[in-house]
Amino acid sequence: MSAANVPFRRGISLGWMLSLRDIKNRYANSYAGIAWSVGVPLLNALITVLVFSILMSGRMGERYNDVPFPIFFFVPFVLWMLFSEIVGRSPSVLKEHGYLITKIAFPTWVLPFVPLASTFLSQLILFILVCGMFIYNHLMPAEHWYVFGLLWVICLMFSMGVSYAVSAISVYIPDMVQTIPVALNIIFWLTPLLYPPSLVENSGRSVVRAIIMDFNPFFYFVEITRIVVFIDQPVPWMQIAGLAAFSLLTLVLGYLVFHKLKSGFADVI
Repeated sequence: MSAANVPFRRGISLGWMLSLRDIKNRYANSYAGIAWSVGVPLLNALITVLVFSILMSGRMGERYNDVPFPIFFFVPFVLWMLFSEIVGRSPSVLKEHGYLITKIAFPTWVLPFVPLASTFLSQLILFILVCGMFIYNHLMPAEHWYVFGLLWVICLMFSMGVSYAVSAISVYIPDMVQTIPVALNIIFWLTPLLYPPSLVENSGRSVVRAIIMDFNPFFYFVEITRIVVFIDQPVPWMQIAGLAAFSLLTLVLGYLVFHKLKSGFADVI
């Protein structure tokens, strides 16, 4: 059986098995285990929130119902972590499993799924943390909070699309391993995660607004998430539909790039 003839369901099952094995292999010789994967990013986020809670005190405005800054940050941060963990692993995931790519019947398209198990675990921990913040502050999410689940799925599609393209290109351009973390850091600061979009709008600089808001896909993930979780107003279904279409297109294009380049993987790796 060739790789092209491997059934989709079997491929997904194989990808999930590799994903679970990835967790064990990455932390087999570590005392803290998977805590390194979840704890370090979470600790960095908590320190950042601690600093910005002081800097941004009282500057988020009434638009988000004056929610405490940690909740303002961590709710959309769940989606950012989903994106950054998947894309952050993508430059090295094919080379880490290069021994499988030479197998004639192995479906290489499942390899970008490898980071998902550890990603889902960190997502669960973040979700519990956010729920705890709401309970601690005696707050209730907005009426349409459940739409966040749909946004999470859309973000997963977008992340996998980028991951497919990046993982394939990284086989031929090794510098992507160093480039992607830098790019993710830039996108993080150019996305209104730690500050409200009103600061950008009030700056009066159209170029800054275009970079941070108009042409930044993750701005829409962040802003729509805050709208549906914090604000009791009609759900912006048209914006969500547009975001879903863009994410699906990203997934399709990313896979096409992967499919176009995969013929040379065995020779390069």
